[in-house]
Amino acid sequence: MIYDNLIINKKLIQIFNNYINKNLPHSFIFHGNKGVGKFGHAIEFSNLLLSKNNQSENNINKIKQNLHENINYILPLPRNKTIGKNDSALKALSKGDIENIHNNIQSKLKNPYHDIVIDKANTILINSIRDIKKKINLSNYNNQYNIYIILDAEKLCYPRSESANSLLKILEEPNENNLFILITSNISKMLDTLTSRCTKIFFPNLTNKDINVFLKNELNIDEVNSNFISNICNGDVTFAIELSNNFEEKKENIRLLIELIVNYDIKTWNDFSLQFKDKRKFGILLKLFLIFLIDVINYKEKSIRDKIRFNFYLDNIKIFNEKHDAEMIYKCIDITNETNQNITKNLFMPLLITNFYLEIFQTLNKK
Repeated sequence: MIYDNLIINKKLIQIFNNYINKNLPHSFIFHGNKGVGKFGHAIEFSNLLLSKNNQSENNINKIKQNLHENINYILPLPRNKTIGKNDSALKALSKGDIENIHNNIQSKLKNPYHDIVIDKANTILINSIRDIKKKINLSNYNNQYNIYIILDAEKLCYPRSESANSLLKILEEPNENNLFILITSNISKMLDTLTSRCTKIFFPNLTNKDINVFLKNELNIDEVNSNFISNICNGDVTFAIELSNNFEEKKENIRLLIELIVNYDIKTWNDFSLQFKDKRKFGILLKLFLIFLIDVINYKEKSIRDKIRFNFYLDNIKIFNEKHDAEMIYKCIDITNETNQNITKNLFMPLLITNFYLEIFQTLNKK
């Protein structure tokens, strides 16, 4: 095994072994929600395949250190330099970009739930697919499979689909001993012509119990907080890890957000929002607020009150339930989702944060 901190899906590992020993397709799509271990299982699958006839410690160490000649990573990249049609995708990157990407992959190989974040990396460049075309025509190292792991594979397809169409041509006439593993948390955004060429492997959400054990064993989170985090992260270990970092501060932030929405105070809000220059930090706050709003909806339906996850804020949930009808809460959910999407669009953050607060408050206080 490559990882000792991956929550293994034994059924999927058995499926991988069956494919390796019988009839291995040339392309897969690993799909399912974020934070369920798709990348980690892709690495374990690669190790099983490359170690089939060579069970060496050296092989494992090379994978762990991102030095294996047969494993290639393709991911969304920023385009900070103008490049030509025949240039390598790496030529579009600055030295800092290359170092950042290398460090992110190294972190992902140590922690399969590490969230790779590269600023302005909104699409998989067509040059990355052209790089693959050049490589597959060369002889494979040690006559083993060349494995191409494509992260955030939905970004082959937007904002333009030229990268997806270019990859499709490769998949239509695959060379021997080349394996493609496309990883996505948004398979609905991918072209049907592309997904139809791949064998689909679905990754179910992890159970609360699995995540609870992971938090206690890997991160030494206490029982109360591990129970709470595992209950609200919706099967997403990446989100669970993010929450566990300075968790008490995050609980205080969501409490203050709720209080400021109940009691309008733009000056206190502006002071409060200064800490959210980091887009990820504000994104986490929005996720938590979304869970709170969904809890309010669930509280309105007595038959599903047992699904409430924010038990720490039950009094606030009751207040929102009494003061606001379901239609208002659903509008707030839409505003929160839209704001979360806008975070990735490089908008002016102070304005985005202030508009979010004003829209939520005005929605809840319309006469």
